[in-house]
Amino acid sequence: MALISISGSSGLSLVEQIVGQMRLLIDNGVVRDGSRASSIRAFARDHRISAHTVAEAYERLVAQGYFLSRPRSGFFISKPLVYAQHVSAGQDAAMEPDHLWQLRTHFTSRHDRLGASSGRMPPDWLDIDLIKSGMKSLAAKADSSLAQYGDPYGYAPLRGLLQTRLLGLGIHVQPEQILLTNGATQAADLIMRSFLKRGDHVLVDDPGYFNLFSNLHQHGIRPIPVPRKPDGPDLEQLDALAREHRPAMMFLQSMLHAPTGSSISPANAHCLLKLAEQHDFRIVENDVYCDMLGLTLPRLATLDQLARVFYIGSFSKTLSSATRVGFVAGAAQAVGELCNRKMVASITGSQVDERLVYHALTEGQYRRSIERLRYRLASASQLACDMLEAEDFELFCRPLGGKFVWARHRRIDDSEEIWKRASQAGILIAPGKVFRNNLQATPWFRLNVAYCMEPTLHRFLAGLHA
Repeated sequence: MALISISGSSGLSLVEQIVGQMRLLIDNGVVRDGSRASSIRAFARDHRISAHTVAEAYERLVAQGYFLSRPRSGFFISKPLVYAQHVSAGQDAAMEPDHLWQLRTHFTSRHDRLGASSGRMPPDWLDIDLIKSGMKSLAAKADSSLAQYGDPYGYAPLRGLLQTRLLGLGIHVQPEQILLTNGATQAADLIMRSFLKRGDHVLVDDPGYFNLFSNLHQHGIRPIPVPRKPDGPDLEQLDALAREHRPAMMFLQSMLHAPTGSSISPANAHCLLKLAEQHDFRIVENDVYCDMLGLTLPRLATLDQLARVFYIGSFSKTLSSATRVGFVAGAAQAVGELCNRKMVASITGSQVDERLVYHALTEGQYRRSIERLRYRLASASQLACDMLEAEDFELFCRPLGGKFVWARHRRIDDSEEIWKRASQAGILIAPGKVFRNNLQATPWFRLNVAYCMEPTLHRFLAGLHA
């Protein structure tokens, strides 16, 4: 392959040079699709490098779809088919908002559009060095067990670490009461599959988590919305709805609630548990933003000690959404049932992800990283709330932390109008209806405080007065 130039002074390894240049030649059509590649020996001889190096490069090209390996015939060029999803200008914002709108825009939006209500954090707000150090430790301590199935309950040292962290919240658990899951979403799904049946009624926050509604509908479970107040669920409404519908369960986010940013008060939590006992329903407490809250406030699971409450957490919000490691804690027998359901669905979780999270949490940087993130979010939240009030917006509450603020324009009755006007300005703002079970219109909408001081967004919000 005379078209490839190998340099000993390049910052890339010899293998990387071969792969990179060969891919470029194939992508640009310089090397014809279907033609025979040089043999490993011939390539090595012509470039005066080892056959082992060439063999490794060829294997990578096969794995990446650029080479085909035919026994006793050699290697052949094979330009890979690329299926790209092209999103035209404005197409991502023009999709009719529904419960999956937020996720669709998350994965299909062009990078030049400002995701003002997205759950994403700006790339430089999360500490990628945590993942790097975790991967380094994982690689250094890898052994033959990584080639085997892991414990269905999850990596034992990580569950032990969670036991200690939960104790810090006043939640007393044993390791067998903790099940690691593929994110918080799988934890909720396992609970639905194990303890609910089609046609059951469950109480949910209104507004609440859009993907929860989709999951419940998929299982044929009927959500009963309970209005959310700044200090937690509207208990008077909850009592009346529980009497009418006899719910089997309630799903709620207790702290740093998405989308409102509100946190349940101890008095509200205490009364809610009394109502759960009175009407005999279980509670699923989602606390995925736990580490973003610097205050140690009592959770429902703290007051109940997991007798009636399932407690769900995750590391996707503060460590990396790519790891997809969450957990659920509950009564030992109930968690055993969840583990059985998990084994049926997926056998076990990813040992690699679970060990990576464990090493990232125990390398000593996580606590300092979270403190920096909390400080940055607190500063951004104060600036965002001040700015919104100055521009004549009403705030649902001033959050105790986290990344969301729930607001309404005093002279706009339906936030869908804001969504449409924002899309024309290159900004994605989720209308509040996507956070409601039946997609009811509402003047309220969600903003991520990390983006609220972006000049483009500030100018747009100020211009809504016109």
